[in-house]
Order: sequence, then C-alpha cells, then structure tokens
Amino acid sequence: MSDPVFGQLISIAGGKLSNLQRLFEPIRIGPLELPNRIVMAAITTHFDFDESGRLWENFYAERARGGAGLLIIGAFQSLYPGRRAYVGKVNLHHDGDMPRLKELTTAIHNSGGKAAAQIATYDYWAKNGAESTAEDVGPSEVTIPTSGLHPNFSRAEYLPKVRLLTLEEILMIEEAIGDAAVRAQKTGFDAIELQMVGGSLLCRFVNPFTNRRTDRYGGTLENRARFIVEAITKIHRKIGDDFPIICRIPGLDMVPWGLTLDHWKEIALIIERAGAHALSIYPGWHETREPRHQMCVPRGGFVYVAERIKEVVRIPVMANIRINDPILAEQILEEGKADLIAMGTPLIADPDLPRKAKENRLEDIRMCTACCNCWDDVMRGEAITCSVNASVGREDKRTIHRVKKSRKVFVIGGGPAGMEFARVAASRGHKVVLFEKKDRLGGQLLYAAIPPYKEEWRTLVNYLSTQLRKLHVEVRLDVECTVRTVERYKPDAVIVATGAAPMIPDISGIKRKNVVTALEVLDEKKKVGQEVIVVGGGSTGCEVAEFLHKKGKRVTILEMLDRIGGDIGNWNRWVVIDRVSASVRMETKAKVEKITERGVHVTWAGKYPKFFEADSIVIAAGMKPVDKIAKELQGKVASLYKIGDCAEPGKVKEAISSGFQAGLRV
Repeated sequence: MSDPVFGQLISIAGGKLSNLQRLFEPIRIGPLELPNRIVMAAITTHFDFDESGRLWENFYAERARGGAGLLIIGAFQSLYPGRRAYVGKVNLHHDGDMPRLKELTTAIHNSGGKAAAQIATYDYWAKNGAESTAEDVGPSEVTIPTSGLHPNFSRAEYLPKVRLLTLEEILMIEEAIGDAAVRAQKTGFDAIELQMVGGSLLCRFVNPFTNRRTDRYGGTLENRARFIVEAITKIHRKIGDDFPIICRIPGLDMVPWGLTLDHWKEIALIIERAGAHALSIYPGWHETREPRHQMCVPRGGFVYVAERIKEVVRIPVMANIRINDPILAEQILEEGKADLIAMGTPLIADPDLPRKAKENRLEDIRMCTACCNCWDDVMRGEAITCSVNASVGREDKRTIHRVKKSRKVFVIGGGPAGMEFARVAASRGHKVVLFEKKDRLGGQLLYAAIPPYKEEWRTLVNYLSTQLRKLHVEVRLDVECTVRTVERYKPDAVIVATGAAPMIPDISGIKRKNVVTALEVLDEKKKVGQEVIVVGGGSTGCEVAEFLHKKGKRVTILEMLDRIGGDIGNWNRWVVIDRVSASVRMETKAKVEKITERGVHVTWAGKYPKFFEADSIVIAAGMKPVDKIAKELQGKVASLYKIGDCAEPGKVKEAISSGFQAGLRV
C-alpha cells in the first residue's frame, strides 16, 4: 500500500462532533436519490438459506430502519453455479427465486430503505444447468501459480486450469447478465451493482495475464474491456437507461499478475462511458495475500484507491473497507476523496450507526472491531454472527423489552460478559449494581487491546462503559463482592461474571522467578529478559510474542501441538502467522518438560530431547474459569447465573452472547 489514509483511532465515547454535514447530504446515483452517503456493502450472510423463518428479511429491515442510504444485497449469481452454490442459495440466474427476492425488497422498503442487487459473474459455470457439471471458465486457458497467494489458494501447485469461453458463450453470458438485471428490477430493487472484483470473470477479461485471446475480446485494453462494456450495454437495453447501475471494481488487484491503480483508472473511464452511474472501489482479488479486512489494516487504509479513481471520473465514487467511524467517513467526504462511504461489517455490528450519527450520538455507536468473526462464519458455510452484536440473525427474537416489575440485580465482574449483561438488564428496567474488584472496567478486553494491531477492542470497552453510565448502572470499582455482601443486601438475582485466570501447567520449575504469565507481561506488571520463551502457541502466545518483539526482545514460541495459532479463526490466522513468523522463532510438537534458570528442556516430536536457552519464560497455555464465588453462592440466592469465561472460557463473541442472553432472561 502507498499513501494510505490513516483513520485516527480515537475514542468516540468521550467526544462529540457538532456536524456530520457531508455524510448526511443527499446524493444521486443516476436517477436514484439517496438520503445520505452511507451504503451498506454487499455481505454474504447465508441468511438466504433459512427456510423456516425470516432471518434474511429481518436482518436487512433492521439495517434499513437504522438509516443507511442504500443497502446492497448479494452477491446474486447471474450464471448457474453448479458445485459452488454454497456462496448463496438465492440467486438471479433463474425466475424461481423472484418471489423470495420480492419479499426481501418489500421488507426493506416497508422499513424506509432502498436496495440494490449485486449481480456477480463468477469464473465457474454449469452451462446447461442442473444437467451439467460446473466448469472453471475464463477468457483463456491459463493456470495461475499459487506462490505468494492467500493460503486458501496455495494448497496445490497451481489453481485449476480454466476452459476458454467461446464467442457464442460470451454472448450467452452477456445475455444472462442482462436477464439477471431484469429480474432484479422486477423484484423491486432500486438499483443494481455489477460485481467485477475478487478475480471474478469480468476481472479476468480485463487482465492481460488471464486474458490472452487474439480475437475482439483480447489484446488491447479496449478489447479486453469489451465484455464489460457489452454487458453494461445489454443491461441498458433490457431495463432502460433510467435504472441505476453501480459497478464494483478493485482499483488495485493486489496479486502478482494484477492490474495497478493506473490501469484501473483507464478502465474506470471506459466503464463510465459505457453507462455506469457510480463506481464502488473494493481492492483486491480473493487470492491476495495482503490483509484487507483485518484489525491490522488501518482505518481507511484503502481510501487512497477511491481517491485516485475519483480523479478521472465524473460519476460518484464509493470508498470501501475498514471505515467504521462516522468521523472518519465525514473527513473522507469533506476532503473530496470519495462521494459515498460503504460500511459492511460496521452495519452488522450496529445497524443503527447512521441514525445515531445523524442524531449526534456517536458515543452510542457499537463499532465494528474488525475481528473478522463474521468472515470466519462464512468460510465455514454458516450464517454470520457478530462478536459485539448478539442480535445478528435473531433480530426478531432478541429485542430488548421493558419488564413489568423491576428487580435488584448484582453483577460480579466487569468484563465484557458482565458489562453486556448489565447493559441489557438495565435497558429492560432492572436496577443493576456491578462490582469490579479492579479499578477499571473491561476485564480480559483490557489485555486483548494491548498487543500490536489490537487497539480496536478498546472501542467495545468504551461503548459498554458509556452505556452503563447512561443507563445509571451503579458501578462499584475496587470493590470485591463476597457472599457476605450478597447476604447483606439480598438482591433478587446474582450474575457471576468473574472471568478466567491463566492456566498454569504442571511443569517442573514452573514456580521459578524467571516464569511469568502472558497477562503479567501485557500489563507490564513483570519485566522479562532479552531472550524469551513463550510456552503456548495459541492466539495469546502469538500476541504476547509479537508484543515482546516490538519491545526488542528475541522470542521463541514453543507449541506442543503441530500447528501454531490453532485457535485463531481462518480469516485472521494466515495474517497473524505471516506477520509473527517473520520476527519470531516458532517450534511445534515441542512439549516443555522442565524449566531451569537458564531455559527450558523440551521433548520434541514425542521422543527427541532439546534445550532452549532463555532469560524469561512466559506461560500462555490457556485460561481456566474463576468461579469460586458462584460455588459459594449456590443455594443462597433465588436466581444465580454464571456467564462469560467463568462459565466456559471463550472469545469475545461468547462473552457478549452469554451476557446478552442472560440479560433477556433475568
């Protein structure tokens, strides 16, 4: 990346912005007027696989009520996909899904929103529908080397070899794209977005590495872009010139054989002349090994790509990726770097973000932390969930309703689970008292936000702390709630959210002075020497290793399993491993047998002894529940709940979900 726009990582909980004028100015995309500049980017949710309820409709209706100017839904396939239909169940390549799509657009319109259908043309196609096998197809029969690509694409020496499309088939696909646009219009969508990102078929036609044709669809840029131009022309002929067409382009391919920003500036001009009404800039092929959505990417890190495209076109340009803060969004618009702001995951985290921003309630926004939990769900073929918003996918069943009779509730522990419970219970009308034995709220989130590139977790602490203050939750810091406290004040219910503590393995020498825990290192309660061994190669071990490396230490991770970072989600793991392995020594299948003042004795691969010298040993071997008070209160209170890590150690998503659900039950 060059010249990135670094969004300032600020705490919005303590500040106000008097005016977000540009963000809430109306804008036209062709004939369509939007009330503001916030667009929900297309996200694969898998809610369209739900047959029993209305998860899909409820999810998007909630975002429409939240005030986004436009919701882009998709991607909907324009070609019969065959074996890879898991991307989405509902599509636009046939008429059968039109009733379901009409239900979706009706739900969005009834909630005050506008919707665009994202039409995708992927590089696989079952030409004769259910009667044929899907093939990888493209402009030329090219195999792409996998060296330097995303790990998902590097399991074989080459990506699948594609079959060259015939001239007749190209015309068939153009016709199919036009027909998909017709279906989108008939089912009530207000616009379409033609997807040509991620290495899809349209991407491959404009790229000279993947397009080596010698006919009118290959060679010069004009010829390579002909497929796109003809597809847009076909759409106009079938649905008219007054139906908005957005084209989503990379602007920057981010792969070894990819097109540069300057190439895409030329293509953007061609697309504008072909009749597109707006451009959405979404950098990268799926195969790229460069991070795009992860927390390590600075806020607004790809805005510069949209800015450069905007220099050459007159139609509106939309900036995408890692824009989760309305203040940053306003700055981008004010400085003329884009005309619209796409927010995908930020509107998963808080569907009311636009409305709250317009009402100048920035402190009430539950910000996306870029943890990528939702992306991990999609990769597993599951419906998306959210680490910070437990209502995602259950908008109709997890609404917070006021109680008829208020109860006095004690919460023991001020980590994410305890804070989320307190927020929900107080919102329902209960009188909540929260006890935290430390001098600040946050629990494990305070540690989670310390390692490099993890600062976004602070926004969740800020959000929850602010909500407790505004809901008049009585927070008692530096106070340990005991059985005697509960017996004295007799609350109606007690919620135990005391979290977890580091697990200390049974290793000879574990109590030596040169042994510390990962948490002690992160909050700098204890110092370490220059040569450091980290025992445990999970997420915590990797984070503390990177933290120490940034401080100039020489670090070795010892993991007894055969995989480092096994508990890190797939969307993040390769990024973490790429980064940490460049600076930290990693050893797998290494079981620590004994710790001495000089280092550690290890059995490697189950049979070979090995010694690693070190000044300090950091234990990062997992966490165990801290539930002593829960056991002591058993049978002494009418309602007793254990939530978060003290019930079962997990990630932020599990803590927030357990706190939220307990808050609805109490």
